[in-house]
Amino acid sequence: MHRATVLPLLLIAPLFAQAPPEFEVASLKPNTSGTRGYSIVPLPGGKLNATNINLERLIAVAYSVTDFQIFGKVPWLESERYNMEARAPGPAGLPQLRLMLRTLLADRFKLKVHHETREMKIYELTVLKPGSPGAGLVEIPNGECAAETTQQAALKNGTPCGVVNMGVGRINGQRGRISQLCDRLSALLSTTVVDQTGLKGNYNISMTWAPDPDMERTLLGDRPPAGDVPGPSVFTAIQEQLGLKLTPGKGPVDVIVIDSVEKASAN
Repeated sequence: MHRATVLPLLLIAPLFAQAPPEFEVASLKPNTSGTRGYSIVPLPGGKLNATNINLERLIAVAYSVTDFQIFGKVPWLESERYNMEARAPGPAGLPQLRLMLRTLLADRFKLKVHHETREMKIYELTVLKPGSPGAGLVEIPNGECAAETTQQAALKNGTPCGVVNMGVGRINGQRGRISQLCDRLSALLSTTVVDQTGLKGNYNISMTWAPDPDMERTLLGDRPPAGDVPGPSVFTAIQEQLGLKLTPGKGPVDVIVIDSVEKASAN
């Protein structure tokens, strides 16, 4: 009679470890155009394309943080630019694409990072006057957006919804959430913005302000041209146009620390 062999659990577990998700095809090439601005866009069919983007922004997208939450940077993290075309094995939403991007960065740049929580400056976003939203913040009842489960669903009239977009001196959203507005403001202000509004619905959001070249350099990847542009500051615009306000404070912020990274070869 043979005695059954029992392997220790620690020896068995690695055999069933799930491989990290990865793109089926990915091209990463240097961009030497010297132009300003960048783009990174998820496309139907599980595609993620980027133009003139630096590694700092790729890390920010992969780990869902903003630039100020990345520590341990090396000098070329911002200066080296790339074009990227990547495709998942099948349809994939943004959360899955982020995970695949992490795998790509680990493979091409030998990127190793770890998470930390640090006490840092924050802004709390609250309602200026309860029950009195600004003209730029309009709640949209449920049911006006078709196919809500998609990454960027469309209103019945074809207008994109469920998104909040930001450009120099403007924020616009269709059926966006306040959490998305906080994400855009965090990137703009280089400070974590915490939602304390209690507003849980979907909103059309419209806000404009006078661009600040020092504040908005991250929008284009470079400093936008200076000039006297009429309009309020972003803090005034939030109050006057959205009926919200930002209050400075301190709180725990999740950050990414780069342990090691190497320049990638073009392929």
